[in-house]
Amino acid sequence: MNSTLRQITYFLAVARLGNFGRAAETVHVSQPGLSSQIAQLEARLGGTLFERGAGAGPVRLTALGERLLPVAQELIDTAKRLDALARAGRSPLSGRLRLAIIPTVAPYLIPHLVPALRANHPTLDLEMHEIATDEVISGVLSHRFDVGIMALPVSEPGIEAEAVLRDAFLVALPGGDTSFLSGSAHPESIEADRLLLLADGHCLRDQALEVCGMRSPRRKLNLEASSMATLMRMVASGMGMTLIPRLALADENRDGRLRIVPFTEPAPSRDLAVVWRRNAEAETDARTLAEAVRGLAPVLGIEPIARPAPGLPPKEPVRRRVTAGRS
Repeated sequence: MNSTLRQITYFLAVARLGNFGRAAETVHVSQPGLSSQIAQLEARLGGTLFERGAGAGPVRLTALGERLLPVAQELIDTAKRLDALARAGRSPLSGRLRLAIIPTVAPYLIPHLVPALRANHPTLDLEMHEIATDEVISGVLSHRFDVGIMALPVSEPGIEAEAVLRDAFLVALPGGDTSFLSGSAHPESIEADRLLLLADGHCLRDQALEVCGMRSPRRKLNLEASSMATLMRMVASGMGMTLIPRLALADENRDGRLRIVPFTEPAPSRDLAVVWRRNAEAETDARTLAEAVRGLAPVLGIEPIARPAPGLPPKEPVRRRVTAGRS
């Protein structure tokens, strides 16, 4: 994005939100950086665009800002149409694609996804970011990312999603643990005072609590992990038990230190999806990426979710389903 379009984008963000700080967060720049760009735009136009009050109230457009607003929106709309024309003239997954993936998926999917994309889409310029669910959604909506991969559901009306993989949950125990010797585990049999979780802010934490029917577990050992790898090492050391997605099993239990127990059927699971902005030029790329991710199901050891026929909802299997939290 050249300087003028960047300044126009920042102007529209402030005009929409009425606040320089929130606008800066939306476009992912510092507030001083945004203010500097707005000031340069004002200098170019020869007048102020916002009435900046001393209090905490919203900033308001000046007369000049009001006149600029429709012109600025038209400029951005035109730039989007140019991007759409450029994408329409090329093959799917060629050129630049900015992809955001949640942390409980990225380490296990990326080593398989990148070679597959390189082999089948050699002209793709892939830029990847590992970030929390909330940031995936806000980044896709704000045009920071073209597509994302996250756990369903997605409640934002401006986001489209195509489910690609169903990832079952398993119980992870220390190697010598004698729990559930009779076979599979029931969610209600998980011991609250032994349940170890990822730190607050990870969707897998919320999913584990939902599977087990808990809100805030009582624990003798109050420890939380910031990553899946740390969580599994805590379990392997005998600190407690946890839930692990099947997607992570091969990597996190490659040394065999964990005892893994499946849940009784219908087993709880999470659905992973490719997401993109509604009516965005990236839809063709997103759907092609969804098919590529779906094709990795055999090597990942999890269940693919077939793309529904046009106009039909996806077929729902008989499974206990859990919803996504914030990461």
